[in-house]
Amino acid sequence: MTAPRPTRDADLTEPGVPPEAYTEEYFLSNCNGFQYYLASHGRDPAPRLRRALALARVQRGERVLDIGCGRGELLVQCALLGAHATGIDYAEAAVRLAAAAVAELEPALRDRVAVRQMDARRLEFADGAFDVVFMTDVVEHLYPEELDQAMAEVRRVLAPQGRLIVHTAPNGLFYGPVWRHYVRHVHRVVKLMAAAARVRSAGFRDLMFPTGQEPPRSPYELQMHVNEHSPGDLRRLLRRHGFRIRRMDYHDPDRGSYRASLPVRLLDTVRFLRPLSYYPPLDRLFSNHIWAVATPDA
Repeated sequence: MTAPRPTRDADLTEPGVPPEAYTEEYFLSNCNGFQYYLASHGRDPAPRLRRALALARVQRGERVLDIGCGRGELLVQCALLGAHATGIDYAEAAVRLAAAAVAELEPALRDRVAVRQMDARRLEFADGAFDVVFMTDVVEHLYPEELDQAMAEVRRVLAPQGRLIVHTAPNGLFYGPVWRHYVRHVHRVVKLMAAAARVRSAGFRDLMFPTGQEPPRSPYELQMHVNEHSPGDLRRLLRRHGFRIRRMDYHDPDRGSYRASLPVRLLDTVRFLRPLSYYPPLDRLFSNHIWAVATPDA
């Protein structure tokens, strides 16, 4: 398959989500893994990032690009593994936080890392410049045209034998049909039972068991999640841009950290079909995580 042509500067429009939306407050109070960053500045990354590293299998001396590098935890980890890492982000706050994390590395490791403010739709690197490219939690933040432009650039800068690691959340299947046709109706039944038992807590009724057509969203999700994908959507995106999918799964890296009470765990066996939904084939429907490992198609 022939990949779409690279993006020219003239093709770029203003970003659909402005970079100023990604503030330091967002990265340090809402963006996944912020607790780990505050405690270790990348030395102990969040489970989601550890999962990305495990899939990438970064080797000493490899050239790594982290698109949408955020706070820079993957850059720190790649340097510790002996790789040469470059992180890009179009948000000034992200570049500042990532540079601060890298600055705490020993000089020899620090010299292996570069952090640059850059638009993913126009990568300022040579063709085939990288052995590994990470795109963790980027897909859902780009409008379709923007994402196509970014993917064309990823295909261009990835070496012929290189590896692309993608994570996106939420899963459009879960936030779409599974929620609308199953989970929210379970919540309705629970609320009826709570009313019959004269449970008066509004928090119990409305926060834990929402019944709207759409799942609850944070203000950040409402502003930033402009292009959520289902597994099929992600497959088609990668294939359209000249990638061969080597692996796709729906592993939830945070599942071991759940500390729910016994009543909630029992309820989750009904509304989320846990623990069966941690495994195929139900994970494709009930997990909010989609992972892919892809290589350039010859």
